This record gives sequence, C-alpha cells and structure tokens, in this order.
Amino acid sequence: MVTALSAPALLLLSACSDGGSGIGAQQVDVGEPLTRAVSSAGGKDYFPGFRPVSSVSVDSAPKGSGSAFTGSVFPAGGRENLSFYGFNSSGTQWRIDTNPSCVGTVLTSVNGEPSIVILDSDARTDGKGPVSVTVATAFAVDDGEKLWGPTEVPGPSTGGLIFANTPKGLTAEKAPGTVLDADTGSVVEVDAGVAVYEHHGTVLFDSGVVLTAVDAGSGEALWSTGEMSRPPGADPDARPVFRGQYGPSSGGVVILEWATASGAGVPVAYDLLTGENLVQVPGEPAGIAKVDDASGVTLLPAQQANGAYTLTAVHPGKGLLWRQEFRDLEVTAVGGVAVYARINGAAARIDLESGAVLESGQFVLPEAVLADGSAIFASRESSAGYVLAKPEPTPAP
Repeated sequence: MVTALSAPALLLLSACSDGGSGIGAQQVDVGEPLTRAVSSAGGKDYFPGFRPVSSVSVDSAPKGSGSAFTGSVFPAGGRENLSFYGFNSSGTQWRIDTNPSCVGTVLTSVNGEPSIVILDSDARTDGKGPVSVTVATAFAVDDGEKLWGPTEVPGPSTGGLIFANTPKGLTAEKAPGTVLDADTGSVVEVDAGVAVYEHHGTVLFDSGVVLTAVDAGSGEALWSTGEMSRPPGADPDARPVFRGQYGPSSGGVVILEWATASGAGVPVAYDLLTGENLVQVPGEPAGIAKVDDASGVTLLPAQQANGAYTLTAVHPGKGLLWRQEFRDLEVTAVGGVAVYARINGAAARIDLESGAVLESGQFVLPEAVLADGSAIFASRESSAGYVLAKPEPTPAP
C-alpha cells in the first residue's frame, strides 16, 4: 500500500549552494538590445520554411520555452554580472542578472506558466573565496516577471527542481537533495528516500526498495513500483531502477529498467503521473530525450544491436505514437508540430504526430523551435552567433 508523502516540482538548472541576505537574481533593464535585425533575407542554407529576421549573440546554447528563447552572456566590458536574456523574433524581451558562478538554469512550469529558475549566490565575482548561500528564483519566460523566490538551496540542480551539494569528485552516488515546489518555490519536506526525477510538480523517489511518484502540491502518493507487473523478459525477482540514461528530463515520461537473467536490462517508458506502462524502449540510448512541451510528446533516440538507430515518440496519455528506424540519427529540435533531425546523412523535418519524413536535404537544422514555429539557427557567419527565424506562411492549396 502507498501512503501519502510530501514532494516537489520542475525546472532545468545547473551550476553554483533566502535567506534575507539580499541574494537573488534580479530583472534589470535590457540595456542595449541583444537582437539585431538581419540586413538581408539570406538564409538559403537554413532549413526551408523559415525566414531569418534577426541575429543574436549569446554565450550559452539557446533553449526554447513558452514564447521565448533563453540564453546567457558572460561578464565583459567592465560588467561583473552574468546576464540571462529572453528573446524571440520580435526582439529582446527581458534581462536578469546574477552572480557569474551560477551559470545554470532550469526550465519549468509555475502554475501552468512557462518559467525559468535562475540561481544566485554570495560567491565573490572574481571566483575566489567560499560560497555560503545559494538561492533559486523563478521568473516567467514570456516577460521576465518574478514568480517566486529567492529560496535557499544546498547546491546546483541534479535534475529538475532537485538541488544537492554534490561533491566535486566523480561519483555514482546520488546525494540527498532539497526539492522545491514548482508552483510556490517552497522547500518540500520529503521522507521517502532520495529524489531521483522531477517534472512539472511530480517527483520520483527511490527508497532503495521501491520507487514512488508523488504530487508535489498535495503530497499525495500517485503510484509505486511495488504495485507494478513485470514486463516480459524481466527476471522474476527484479525491481525497476531509474538510471537517467536519457538525460536530465524526459518530460512526463519516465524510463525505468528491469533486470533480466542474462544481465541485460528491459527499459520501459511509464507515464509519470499514473505509472501506466506505455512501451518498451529497446536499444542503448543514443542521445538525450527531446520533449515537446506544447504536446507533451517525448522523443527517445536509441541504437539497436544491429547498429541501426530508432526514434521512439511516446505520449504520457496515449502511449507509443510511432517508432522509426534510420541508418544514423541526431535530433536537434522539436516544436511547431515537427521534429528536426539529421537522418541517413541529411537534414530532415519529421511529422511529430505520425513520424513521416516530410522534407529532407542538405540544410542547416534549427537548434530550438518554439510552439509557434519560430526557430533559432547557429549563424553561418559567426561562431558565437545565432539567427532567429519566423515560419514562412503555408501557401494556400
């Protein structure tokens, strides 16, 4: 029987450990706009269907969420702070400054609003001296409005809204972490083992005996692996484990692995909210999962024993949508009802709902795509720059 527990919610952060000390990332005036209009149409090498409208220079790989891309700019020209920006094809929307030791962000959802959590600390800006306090603050991705925080955390994110004071040395051990409620930013008191995964207010705990999913807001236990049926091929005495092979986030889908008598694992995708068995995911992970927040679809790339690559599309409520096999595979972006990937030596646009290859050729693929179809590409002219593009109108039949 599963008992009710307290638990956390979602983000996507890294780097850096409220304390009423005045620490906390702050929204400031944008200053000089980060985005600049593109002087010529150009873009012949970019994937068809996009019209470049502006350029932007950031020091981190841009991420897309809600109506904006986010990226950071390191201190330079006498400016001591690390600056995070929100921008889209309409221009630079906001700027948030923080301590340069806190380079990571976590993309999450606060009461249904796409949000970004940014860390700050009392570290010296020259990188010398100890860090005694680290805090997390949430801001709306659309306009940079502060939503909650600062809340003190012990260290960087280990995945979602789970923060831990991780040792600098390499270790396979999962440090006990502090989990924050995505909607309020408050610390959630948890006594169910180690928090190993969190997404949009649902957290998975490992007690060493069972894995239990908990709703962060209510503290209700949603399901436990102790109630699960073993998948075909699993050892009769096996219990599922969470390994995080597909990166820090696989959205509303969680991959658990069951041991077999041969020693090989049986990886299975489960609905994080219900614990429903969605589909087995054979093969070795061949990259991190890509998640389309607008539709909830999770994409899982894997390499099979015969050397072929498969891309599996899973939806938490619908199960397996499709699985396609390719000679080679690298997914770069998903958004605007399409998947963008390099397959079989060519850039391709794949229909998100059916898995059908819609178009392919020798083009530059987008790095990220928003729900409205806007995309960001690595610039062909600058190694540090990117190009923002709008989707071209679809011609009438």
